[in-house]
Amino acid sequence: MDQFRADEAISFQDIEASVWQSVVATFRDAMVEVLTRLDQALYQGRDSSRYELKGMRDREELTRVGPIAFRRRYYWDNEEERWVFLLDEFLGLPKRQRVSEGVRADAVEAAVAGTSYRGAAAELERRGCQVAVSHEAIRQWTLKAGKAIEAEGIRRQQNPAGMRRVPVVFVETDGFWPGRQREKRKEVRLFVVHEGWVLRRPGSHEYRLVHRREFVAPGKGDPWEAFSRWLESEYDLSETWVVINGDRASWIRQGVEWFPKALYQVDRFHLKRDVRRLLRERPVPLKEAEAAIAENDAQRLLQVLEAALTQEDDPKRRKELRALRADLGTIPESIRDYRVRLSEQGVCVTGLCGIGSAESAVERYSRRTRKVGRGWSDTGLRAMLHVMTAYFQGVLRGVVETVESVLGLEPLKNAPQAARQAAVETVGCGLDAVRHGHLPALQGGRTGTGGLSQLLRSIVNG
Repeated sequence: MDQFRADEAISFQDIEASVWQSVVATFRDAMVEVLTRLDQALYQGRDSSRYELKGMRDREELTRVGPIAFRRRYYWDNEEERWVFLLDEFLGLPKRQRVSEGVRADAVEAAVAGTSYRGAAAELERRGCQVAVSHEAIRQWTLKAGKAIEAEGIRRQQNPAGMRRVPVVFVETDGFWPGRQREKRKEVRLFVVHEGWVLRRPGSHEYRLVHRREFVAPGKGDPWEAFSRWLESEYDLSETWVVINGDRASWIRQGVEWFPKALYQVDRFHLKRDVRRLLRERPVPLKEAEAAIAENDAQRLLQVLEAALTQEDDPKRRKELRALRADLGTIPESIRDYRVRLSEQGVCVTGLCGIGSAESAVERYSRRTRKVGRGWSDTGLRAMLHVMTAYFQGVLRGVVETVESVLGLEPLKNAPQAARQAAVETVGCGLDAVRHGHLPALQGGRTGTGGLSQLLRSIVNG
C-alpha cells in the first residue's frame, strides 16, 4: 500500500482541490450557457420593428465563483433612439458594473462581520474561486448600501402611519463612542426594539426576542424625535405601552415624553454593577441593597445607600455614593421592575422576562467601529452603522437590489411580452448545463493529474 501511494502521489487534499476547481469551472460554463440561451430567447421574441440587431459584443462579469465572459447581442432601439443590450436590461446589469450582486453582497457582509475592508477583500480571495476585488471597491459598495438604507428609513419616517398593534413594545437603548477622523468624538445612540420573548424551541430554556429590530439615531437632532417617527411608522402606539430600559443617562430618561403611554426602567445590569462597585468593601450593606433591588423596594435601597454614605471614609467613593443616592432619589419608580408597574396598570405580564439585551447589541457595533484602532469619517461611520443594522436583521442581501433601484438601474420594462416570457421559460426549461459543462481534470492525462483523471472518468461514466 505504501508503494502504491508513493507511485500515485495522490492525497485527499489533492482530490479535494482538483474537484473543487472542476466544479467551479463547470458552474462558470453553465452560467455562460444560461446567459447565451437567454440572449437567444430575447432575440427571437423581440419586436423586430423596434429592436434592430446590429451585432455582438463581449462582456465580463465577476461572479461568486470567479469571472465569466459571454457574448450578447446589441440593438438599435428605433422607438427611443438609443443603443441597447436586451440581455443586460432584462437582467438589470448596469453598463459600467462588472461585479455581480452576489459578490457585492458577500463583500459587504464580510466588511460588517470582519474588522476592516482589507480583511473583507482577503476573505473573498480565500475562497479559491478567483474572486478578487479591492478594499476600496468594498468600501464604496458599503457606502452605497448604507445610503440606500438611510434613504428608505427617511422615507418611512416622513409618513409615520404604522398599523401594527401590540400590548407592549420594549425599547432598550445605550450608546457607544466610535473613533473619529479629525472630528470631535460623538456618542452613537442605539435602540433595540422588540415585542417580548418566546422559547427558541420546545423544551428549551433559552429565549429569543420577538420581532427584534435595531435603530441607530442620526448624529444630529434629538435622537428620540427620529426614533419615535421610525417606531410610529410601524406601530399604532395609541394603546401600546412603551417600556424604555437603559442606564441612568439623562437623554434616555427623556424617552417617556415622546409616547402616549410609556415608562422608564433603570437597567438592572447597570444598577447592580454600580451598587456592587461602591459597596464591594461593605458586604452587609451590599447584601441589603441587592435584596432591595430584587424585591423592588426603592425606598429601602435609598435608605441603604444613605446609611452607607454616612459610614464611608474614602472621599472619592463618598462623592460617588452621594451622586448615586441623589440621582436614584429623583426616579424611585424607575428602580421597580417594569412588570410590577405594568401589572398595576392592568396589563397582563405573563410570559414577560427581565430586560437587558442592549448591552450585547452595543458590543457588536462597538467591536466593529471602536475596537480596531480606526478613525471614521462621519459619512463612512453612518453608512457602516446602517449596513450593520440591516445585516443583524438578516435583510442586508436585499439591500443590494435597493441600491440598484436608487441608482435607477431597473430591469427592462418595455420589452415585448413575448420576449420576456421566452427568457423566463428558457431559465426553467431544464438546461443541460451540467452535461455540456466539462471537468478539466478529465482531459489532463493520468500523469499530469497524478491518476485523478482516470478516477473522475470512472465516476462520471458510472
